[in-house]
Amino acid sequence: MKTDKGTTDKTGRVSLLILIFAYIGLIVADPATSPFYAIESALGTVGYALIVPTMLFVIAVAVSVSLGYIAIGIRFNKGEGGPGLVYEMLGVRSAMFAAASLIEDFVLTDAITMAAAVAALVSRGYTFGLDFGAYSALADRLLFALFVAGAVAILMRCGTKGRYVFAATTFGFMILVLFTVFLPILPNAKELMPLVHNVHIPDTSALEGFATIGVILFGAVRGFALLTGFEASVAGLSHEADKPRWVRVSMGVGTVIMVLAFTSIVTYDIANTTRILELEPSHKNTLFHLWTRSKLLPGSVASQLLTFFSVGILLSGSASGAVAGSGMLRTLVRSKALPPFLSNPIGTDYRSIFIVHGAAILLTLLAGANELIIVAFYAISVLVGFLFSLAAAVKFAYYTGTPYLFLATPGLFMVAFALVVNLGRYEGWVIIGLGILMAYYLHKKWLGGGKLPINFSH
Repeated sequence: MKTDKGTTDKTGRVSLLILIFAYIGLIVADPATSPFYAIESALGTVGYALIVPTMLFVIAVAVSVSLGYIAIGIRFNKGEGGPGLVYEMLGVRSAMFAAASLIEDFVLTDAITMAAAVAALVSRGYTFGLDFGAYSALADRLLFALFVAGAVAILMRCGTKGRYVFAATTFGFMILVLFTVFLPILPNAKELMPLVHNVHIPDTSALEGFATIGVILFGAVRGFALLTGFEASVAGLSHEADKPRWVRVSMGVGTVIMVLAFTSIVTYDIANTTRILELEPSHKNTLFHLWTRSKLLPGSVASQLLTFFSVGILLSGSASGAVAGSGMLRTLVRSKALPPFLSNPIGTDYRSIFIVHGAAILLTLLAGANELIIVAFYAISVLVGFLFSLAAAVKFAYYTGTPYLFLATPGLFMVAFALVVNLGRYEGWVIIGLGILMAYYLHKKWLGGGKLPINFSH
């Protein structure tokens, strides 16, 4: 009997470890691709001369942010995420605004990764071959978007098996990218680059002193898309509430650590390669496409595998946003801050998953499956969520005497600076305005539902 029990316990622990890796593989998918579009976005502000120091600065901010989220993952690990700490430290209204911003964030995560998957397919020359005249390229992108959205939905409906598929593509992508990072730049890399037209990269090589610092600061704001994945690491755990605490903490904190380690290594190499070769990414030739060509011969086995896994991880990133977003919806439904039809309280919550995914599909189609349009809104929703969560983490550090959490302070100030800068663009006002409206609705619904605890504090 002892042997049987020991065998059963061992099998159970192995199953839990597999689930931990599957969860991390799903959630880390979006941030694993973020170095490419974060650097591409910053490049248009800082140019080749300053892209490396700019992204190193962004990584330093990411270290600061990650400390706050590791603490959140340890204390709040049932799907509450940052709003849990905000609720405890800053009050219910702030928590509602943080939750609303994160719902926006997760829907946009789903949308931007679907659009990026479309860009990956288009950049490799795939087409439906339909003739719509001047609209043929747009038709291809929209049809690919529907194809990608359907593939993600089918795999998510497969439950745990679908999660294993997503995790496999994520880890396959990460292993191949790390392998590529340590390869030297090909001697004939320039010859392998596709021609690019009408691309404007500013020349900042002559800047000195405060001018350089100013450009780096403003460029870092554009590169903050690198800071994705921290909130999703704990916001998706609503579906794992039945798991032991050590499993939930391992899932949340493990994802944060893996995001930070992987993105730091990859970001430096991509930024440095971009600087050396003066890569000029465009709508048709993404930075990922150009960077891959600089390290791998077109048609090689590694190149073909990376193409396969790159599309796979983008599908996984889409699912990551849907799962994290549905986790937040489920938490709010349980507290009667959202109507019950938005979530299924029993078993896997496919209802809220597909509500989030449906909203993301609509956004993707409205944006013409153009990831560069979506990322402008996406970055702001991420920053709003970070602002509240990090402010709560710093206040929590003060009240509990947790010294290491004060290291989140630099990240808090940089996020606040980035938000102020982004208010100069209409996307900032759209996201913040929509967040305020959603927060007002959530708070009013919560009051009408009897002011139940929002399951954030336990």
